[in-house]
Amino acid sequence: WYQRRVRGEMFETVFHILEQNMKAEYDACYWGWNERDKRDELKEKNPWFLIAKNSENQVVAFAHFKFDFDEEIAVLYCYEVQVTEDMRGKGVGKFLMQILELIGSKAEMQKIMITVFKHNPRAIHFFSDILKYADDETSPKFMDPMDEKEYCYEIMSKPLKMKKASGS
Repeated sequence: WYQRRVRGEMFETVFHILEQNMKAEYDACYWGWNERDKRDELKEKNPWFLIAKNSENQVVAFAHFKFDFDEEIAVLYCYEVQVTEDMRGKGVGKFLMQILELIGSKAEMQKIMITVFKHNPRAIHFFSDILKYADDETSPKFMDPMDEKEYCYEIMSKPLKMKKASGS
């Protein structure tokens, strides 16, 4: 299930999953957790949401993403991919990311991007080893290598397969 915006009870459900999963991660970083900022980010201009529900119609995972430009390259930027604790390790997050990759390809985006905290080895393993993402050239380690330790995150990306033009 996907939609442009989430509101009301659905917004609160999505936000609760995000807070449960990420508050400690943000607090471990120099900028910390700011509930109002995270709520505002989920409502920013042109958001898309991909929502996964179980057989009881309960939200078990979501992805928050936007179509954007990064260094003049068309990208699908995944701001969040969050899975409830009871559904982790069951392929739900991988499935959501594969759907996002397909959406990005169909929309003729050149790559998909995501931000990962350096102090989150599970997320780094998920994106680099399982999904085959690599550190993006816009990541702080490349953009500001002298101050790399100042950053608690990396930007990772994966090239997307472009649709072939018909008749070629």
